[in-house]
Amino acid sequence: MKKLLVPIDFSEGTDKVIKAAGDLAEQLSASLILFHVVEPVATYVPVGASMDVLTATPPIEPMDIKDVESRLEKLADGPRQKGVSTQVAALIGLAVDDIIAKAANENASYIVLGSHGHGALYHLFSGSVVTGVLRKAKCPVLIIPASEKSK
Repeated sequence: MKKLLVPIDFSEGTDKVIKAAGDLAEQLSASLILFHVVEPVATYVPVGASMDVLTATPPIEPMDIKDVESRLEKLADGPRQKGVSTQVAALIGLAVDDIIAKAANENASYIVLGSHGHGALYHLFSGSVVTGVLRKAKCPVLIIPASEKSK
């Protein structure tokens, strides 16, 4: 059976991504895996007058991952009501690397993810999960635009 890995970031475009992935899963008789990666956040801590240190934020409590999985379960209700087999998974890690690893481990047929449509300057300074996944993916990647631009 084909599997569609659907990385979710809980942004306003999430429902649109899940609907598109569910529609595709129906057409392909595929299952969905809704997946969220909680990335640790580095914090800037000044030390002395001339020395700076970057430290990682303490790991998220295990209950927080359970909360994320609970949110994913609620999002999975829509596709499940249409008869699409849907699993959920969440972990703490690095989004691009863990999306690619999950796709490989699950033998995903496709990765379906949303794009926020930020400009080139934004991506220059912060990078893009979509760009990273496109560069590293071994399976086809379907990008769902988060918002519809007016013409």
